[in-house]
Amino acid sequence: MITKILHQAWNERRYNSLIFGVLLLTTIFIWMISDPIYVIFATKAIPDNYEKRDRYCVRLDFDYFEMLKEENNLSLYNQYCNIIHAIKSLPEVESSMDTYMNLGAFNSTMHCTDKLYYDEQKKDSLINVWLYSYIWEGDQNMFATLGLKDANSGKTLTVPKEINTANDIFISRLAAIRLFGTTEVIGKMHNDPHTKYTIRGVYDDFQLDTYTEPLPSMIQFKENSLYSISSNSSKRIVKLAEGTDIDHFTRKVEGVVSEIDKENNFQVKVLTLDELQEDTHIEKEARYTINQKIILNSFALACIFLCMLGTFWTRMDNRRSDIGIMCSMGASRSRVVKQYITEALILLTLAFTTAMPIVLHFVVTEGFAQPGVCDFDKENFTPNPEYGMNNFYIHFAWVTAITYVAMLLITIIGTWIPVYRATRIQPADALKEE
Repeated sequence: MITKILHQAWNERRYNSLIFGVLLLTTIFIWMISDPIYVIFATKAIPDNYEKRDRYCVRLDFDYFEMLKEENNLSLYNQYCNIIHAIKSLPEVESSMDTYMNLGAFNSTMHCTDKLYYDEQKKDSLINVWLYSYIWEGDQNMFATLGLKDANSGKTLTVPKEINTANDIFISRLAAIRLFGTTEVIGKMHNDPHTKYTIRGVYDDFQLDTYTEPLPSMIQFKENSLYSISSNSSKRIVKLAEGTDIDHFTRKVEGVVSEIDKENNFQVKVLTLDELQEDTHIEKEARYTINQKIILNSFALACIFLCMLGTFWTRMDNRRSDIGIMCSMGASRSRVVKQYITEALILLTLAFTTAMPIVLHFVVTEGFAQPGVCDFDKENFTPNPEYGMNNFYIHFAWVTAITYVAMLLITIIGTWIPVYRATRIQPADALKEE
């Protein structure tokens, strides 16, 4: 059968060359639009490495400048501290943590970068890290609030009993690997041009947001003060006891705030971590950009499908007489459909094979689509090769497979519809057209 199909395809080479050209260009185009889509979903598939279940954010909104005006008597600040203490003391709250100057995981509208060095004399030893600062409240289980795991033991990370808030830091697994080549770094010290740090723990890298791969990071603890707020909104992450009704908890928090704040200076809201993350400008920018890409690429795929369908439809319509004659000679409908689909798949495979060197040349010269949406991500952070979208061979293989499957579906559907329709022609009509 294959020999017959190849012979027939050769006889129809003048017409098949057009189909070949369309398939070649379509393959290249679909590969290009599949690349960013693959990066988007490969990034979203990376484990978060933190817990969302039973975790919420208690957001307090207030006028920070009014709080600064009353710096002498600190009445608003004392009210704030009393509210925070009351929330922490609720029986439903197992642990909680607050950020320093509103910079931290899951609740930041801006992010800070800092630098760590192997050796301050070697400029190439510098690496950039996300800096997260939390207020030290003496709770050794603060990391349980986020569910961060120890990179070595896999257990929930704990804070040592005694901690120096000026010099002690915790670093992510990726930061430890890039600094020391190992995660066994607890107790080690290193200097940068400004500070001598002592590493007190190593945690699993977690995703900053759903559209950016986990980046090297460090966590510091700072002492609480009026200036540790530095924002019109305080966002405290709480871990609630399992089975806590969130509506009931929200009402209790609102009651606590109204009881302490008689003048309605503070507004409170309880959010899920997803709701909190979706409210950041980075996530909003990413979501808009990604949705725009998905919509445009989906529209492009729909146009390509209709174009391919029209091309195959016209081609098969011109061969209705051949199909009718085959049917008149006793060929079954399924055999006719199978023969023409096989012919189309052979053309597709030839076109796909020819397109791959062109695509490969483009990737080598221009590179793949990049994860993340922020320009400073690309400038300051080196992609982690442990993730598939950053490995050349895995990335190329996945996008190539996605492209081939997409082309396969388009080709099969685009061929089957007109061929199946043509097989319904009466033999007499086919001979008349011949």
